[in-house]
Amino acid sequence: MANKIEHIVVLMMENRSFDHMLGFLKRPNYPIDGLDGNETNPDSQAQLVQVSHDAHYAGDLTPDPGHDFISVNEQIFGNSQGTGNGPFMKGFVKAYQGITKNVDKSHNIMRCFNPSRIPALATLAQEFAVCDRWFASVPGPTLPNRAFAYGATSLGRVDMTPLYLQLKTIFERLDENGVSSKIYSTDWSLGMGVGFLIKNAKKFLFFFDDFKKDCKNNKLPAFCFVEPRFNDLSTSGEFFPAADQHPDHNVFQGEKVIKAVYDAIRNNQKTWESTLLVITYDEHGGIYDHVTPPATVNPEPNRPPGIFNFERLGVRVPAVLVSPYIPKRTIINDRVFDHASIISTARKVFLKGVPNSALTERDRNANTFEDCLTLASPRQDKVTIPNPSDALPPLTNALLQAAGITHAPGNAGVTAGFALPRNLDLSQTSNNPLNDLQAAMVQHAFAFEALRSPADHTDTRVSAVTTEQGAAEYLAGIRRTIERSRRRRPSRARNVKSGAAKSKARKTSKKK
Repeated sequence: MANKIEHIVVLMMENRSFDHMLGFLKRPNYPIDGLDGNETNPDSQAQLVQVSHDAHYAGDLTPDPGHDFISVNEQIFGNSQGTGNGPFMKGFVKAYQGITKNVDKSHNIMRCFNPSRIPALATLAQEFAVCDRWFASVPGPTLPNRAFAYGATSLGRVDMTPLYLQLKTIFERLDENGVSSKIYSTDWSLGMGVGFLIKNAKKFLFFFDDFKKDCKNNKLPAFCFVEPRFNDLSTSGEFFPAADQHPDHNVFQGEKVIKAVYDAIRNNQKTWESTLLVITYDEHGGIYDHVTPPATVNPEPNRPPGIFNFERLGVRVPAVLVSPYIPKRTIINDRVFDHASIISTARKVFLKGVPNSALTERDRNANTFEDCLTLASPRQDKVTIPNPSDALPPLTNALLQAAGITHAPGNAGVTAGFALPRNLDLSQTSNNPLNDLQAAMVQHAFAFEALRSPADHTDTRVSAVTTEQGAAEYLAGIRRTIERSRRRRPSRARNVKSGAAKSKARKTSKKK
């Protein structure tokens, strides 16, 4: 029932692998390509470190695991060059030791989530569709992967160079053909580094409160991205935690965002019955996954080659599709997806019949996923997302015990609410130094301001922005300038000019 799709909503979270988040959902009657519980990686002392289902919401992954191009090569191939014939996916623990300088702490990279601890993502995966062959577009960090999600290329980059001023995006392609689109962010978006979106900020850049209103009023655009909060912010006695799930931000805050996006769509029946929600992650964040990334096509074969030819994908990431036209427990494992599949699907749904609508060879060749909407009529059931707990679903528990893994029994967690777990440590510290993504956000923001009217500047001294709190305050200031410019009336001079032009047009018309 792809013809029922009027809106595609994409929520892209940060830096978690498929196995880390959803691997332990695997069981006999839910045969995703997940974890059996006996997967291992060697450490520097030749000790085999086994996967476990005891990942914490925060604290495991400090410092942040390596996810730059070289680190990902080491994780996949066991060497910095990204060469060899295997065994593959055996370098995660050693690569993390290179960051931690501690053998015991390097083992944390093999910790995966008990599904009952992340009930929003795990429940939606089982209630609708999970894609267990969705890979990051680039074996590298956040920005090139988010560039692929916007434009099916990273312009030859595999690093965190912040600006993509020349990137042609799906937002621009849709706009050329009269199809509406928006980005709803909380504090930052890659759109702040894309030339077309900077110049048209009032038309395309909105905020999460706007998303909720548009869902409530059934006024979503045809296509949109939803961006979580990327920075902790303390202000006026309140604490607003980052919710992107980037290590080592608290994973449960991201769970709350996933549920909030689902609830906003679900709470309006018309919006619900016309929307396909895509929940995915930009890249794996250096965290263990057992599936070797496959080959792919170079998005721009005529671009001069750099250190990477873009002919293989990055590590596998979680991907969940939500729609009332999707049968429960759908598993899509018959094709490979990457972030260009988002663009390819949007083009197929909204630009059907438009010739040459592809942005690059990657989205031209990418598989689409709209055909997972197979039900003739929308489901009328309402999915309840339970509170988190420490218990595993019974069948998963049996599977783990068969593999020789035990865990402490706990409450099944099947409740109507979605409260914070009692043992959740919400550290209200926002003076952490900037990670590589947050530093890039600040550079994005500076470039965004530089290309706008002086009336829309914050006058922030960017060199003084060195902490997460400082970045959050700077980005909050830019949000205020966007909101202010959207409310601002045209100047009197502009109105006079417009009126004069209309008068002249009327006179010319009379003469004719």
